[in-house]
Amino acid sequence: MAGEPVQRREATADEAKAVAHPLRIRILQVLRGETLTNKEIAQRLGATPGATLHHLHLLSEHGFVEAEEARPGNRNAREIPYRATGKTLGLSFNPAMPESALVGPAILESALENYRRAPGSGRLSETSVTLFLSPAQLSAFQGRLHALIEEYAGIGPGAEARKYGFFAAMYQPDAEQSGSSPLPAGGGAG
Repeated sequence: MAGEPVQRREATADEAKAVAHPLRIRILQVLRGETLTNKEIAQRLGATPGATLHHLHLLSEHGFVEAEEARPGNRNAREIPYRATGKTLGLSFNPAMPESALVGPAILESALENYRRAPGSGRLSETSVTLFLSPAQLSAFQGRLHALIEEYAGIGPGAEARKYGFFAAMYQPDAEQSGSSPLPAGGGAG
């Protein structure tokens, strides 16, 4: 339900491996709020139907997408529409686990590809800022940001609603030099 906090759990190694690929993340994003066939997904993403079908099967095997009932297509072909289950919204990916450590770079790569493909008029805003925060301020900032994202991520398609992509990344540029360790990452791909 919109506005209620999402109960997160840590992704298993298999779940993390299943989403740790930029094309799989892009498939989940394109299916958010839509039901599309493999061919439609491939066209939207500029990929081959063979590649998207492979990734759809893997995502389906781990519960991230579901196949709907087959429908008739062109020339009496059978088309299978897929939909995202929203499972990623309830997962966090701990970068200390090797399989989960691959999810963040895959999210970044998919976000950059989506941004590159967006027409100029579709690029609404970009921001890069350096923040100086105490541990308590960092925790408060991340909590407020996650709460805001979860509030709006819970809103589904509607009569006047349009689909927007959003990406945020937070990092400590000098973590290795200062000897401090980064905080565990959270967040999903859907």
